[in-house]
Amino acid sequence: MIEPRSNPDWRPLALGLVLLTAVYAIFYRLVPFELRGYLLFPFGGWALYSGARLTTRIALPITFGVFALTDVLLYLTKGGVPPNYIFYVCLAVSVLIGRAWLAHSQSPWRVGVGAIAAYAFFFLVSNFVAWLEPARPYYEPHTFATLMLAYKEALEFVRMQPGHLVGDLAFSFGLFGAHAVLAPAYFPAEKVAMEGAR
Repeated sequence: MIEPRSNPDWRPLALGLVLLTAVYAIFYRLVPFELRGYLLFPFGGWALYSGARLTTRIALPITFGVFALTDVLLYLTKGGVPPNYIFYVCLAVSVLIGRAWLAHSQSPWRVGVGAIAAYAFFFLVSNFVAWLEPARPYYEPHTFATLMLAYKEALEFVRMQPGHLVGDLAFSFGLFGAHAVLAPAYFPAEKVAMEGAR
């Protein structure tokens, strides 16, 4: 049994689960794009859990650091792929949703709502930016109709690669579930009370 410590940043269970998922997140980003359709998208659930179970001063640097590391590796190995700055905003929002919505709860319905909210934010913002840039020449002129076209194409992408939404849900439930099982037995200082009514 792990003895509780006074340092609020020392959360070995949460840190271990976050770092284990970080290894998968790095692998996910570095595999060829055409293979990602067979993998689960880890980022929303991972950032949500990080925000809920780690302090913000630990969660944000880890999530940003992993994504920045993969940005550098992709830049060096894929011929100058530019960083996706909007993704950092989405990661930060997912961390903050976890902090605000799940820091004191492990209720399954709250985990599900948090995961869907994090993915919805990512979906809406990233595709809005793709329309605004524009990612496709036919998104111009910028009208409501071309914005709806961008979202329609994004929904088609999600339909063809359901690992995005399914991955967010799977990683959210997997990480929070693992924490709920392991904390009472091995890491009592990290135990979160079950709040089924909340």
